[in-house]
Amino acid sequence: MNRLNRFALLAAVGGSLVAGVAHADNGYIGYAIEKGSAPVVTGRGICVRGGRPVTDGPVPPYCAPPAAPAPAPVAVAPAPAPAPIAPVERTVLESKPITITGINFKFDSYKLLDRDIKVLDEVADFAKKHPDAVLNVNGYCSKVGSYAYNMKLSERRAGSVAHYLEQHGVARDRMVLKGHSYDNPVATNATPQGRFENQRVEINSTIKVEKTVQ
Repeated sequence: MNRLNRFALLAAVGGSLVAGVAHADNGYIGYAIEKGSAPVVTGRGICVRGGRPVTDGPVPPYCAPPAAPAPAPVAVAPAPAPAPIAPVERTVLESKPITITGINFKFDSYKLLDRDIKVLDEVADFAKKHPDAVLNVNGYCSKVGSYAYNMKLSERRAGSVAHYLEQHGVARDRMVLKGHSYDNPVATNATPQGRFENQRVEINSTIKVEKTVQ
């Protein structure tokens, strides 16, 4: 065979071998392949070259294990609204004014009427329930006669009420007596009924009551 024919034959055989290796490796040059041209990969995702795993250098992308899926976003629940703070309540003592009326007198008299007794008994009970309360006993007159005369008469009316209360358990030192003559009328002095309403004794006091505040 001449030289030219031998060169052509060698070229043809060499090309056939290269083509066979490329086809056998199916692009995985230098790595072992299984039937179906799939690369041989260990359980840890390492390609096998020359019968043993390749541990030097980076793992080829076709041998890398599949990327783990990205974790699903975790919904963050909104922080609960702070519970409203209940107002702090406390109990205090509060002053409460008391005015007792309904004690009236006949004209130019400081004698208690039968109708006054019931009211005064209620005042005595009130004083027992509130032992710290001071009773202000104020006497008044209608505007008939001089101011000075009515001043003395109003003081006597206050004294009559205080005497009855003292007899029914109210200590005298718990009462403050005062006459006001015909000052501070509660009705007209032009009629008998109006004058009768002005001829009176009022009892004022102050008690302590509990009150809840915030």
